[in-house]
Amino acid sequence: MKLLSAIAVATALSAACAPALAAEPLQDCTDLGAQHSVRRAGDGAVAIRDGEQYYRAQTRQGCSDLSYSGKLSISTDDQNARLCPQGSKLTTERDYCSITRVEKIDAQAYKRYTRR
Repeated sequence: MKLLSAIAVATALSAACAPALAAEPLQDCTDLGAQHSVRRAGDGAVAIRDGEQYYRAQTRQGCSDLSYSGKLSISTDDQNARLCPQGSKLTTERDYCSITRVEKIDAQAYKRYTRR
């Protein structure tokens, strides 16, 4: 019985202490500021920092240049630095990739994604 109680307490504590993956889908388009940054965030994804706002954008499969490109930019309908839930694209040095999903994330998630 003591073991079961200890497991229950440990589970509750780890759930309370675990960092939240505060990700919610982007609902409306947003115009990114002049100082925004776009960084690779794992396979087929980028993390975007715009002041104190953070986003993670997932690209369609086949964005092979993402792994090697040093210059990344976001646009929607040929409007640079515009990020939308649908229709945005990521431009690399040699190609572009369609963005399939955009989520708002927090600063901790941004740091985790960009460390990969």
